[in-house]
Amino acid sequence: MSRFFQIKQYRHIQAGVTFIELLVVLAVIGILAAIAYPSYAEHLQRSYREDAKTGLVKLQLWMEEQYNTSGSYPTSVNNSSCPGCSLNTNRYNFDATFGTGADTYVLNATPKTSGDRCGTLSLNAAGRGSAKLGGSAVTDCW
Repeated sequence: MSRFFQIKQYRHIQAGVTFIELLVVLAVIGILAAIAYPSYAEHLQRSYREDAKTGLVKLQLWMEEQYNTSGSYPTSVNNSSCPGCSLNTNRYNFDATFGTGADTYVLNATPKTSGDRCGTLSLNAAGRGSAKLGGSAVTDCW
């Protein structure tokens, strides 16, 4: 009987979480967030970029349709030029520049905010896409 009371004296019932345990959990959550958030932000940026590229292709199809209908390309292009294209203009502005040859027209999608590593996305009349940031070509964006 005395042995039972001796063992009972040494049993401790933990009533909560220690401060150290709480700090460790917060540190782990912080490290995971520091790794996950930039990846998530880059994923969102890529999806916005894909949406802009889709808009450029829709505009190109509309431009070619206008050429087939009237024999000439439209003289100007902006966010509302293509009524059936349903362009997402929340993040990018769409416009066109006109020239000759393969660059008879170049459609552009310019980001409304800075922070996109690809900058302005372009698609020429020949269907060749490119990206430029500050005048310099950026690879792996188209």
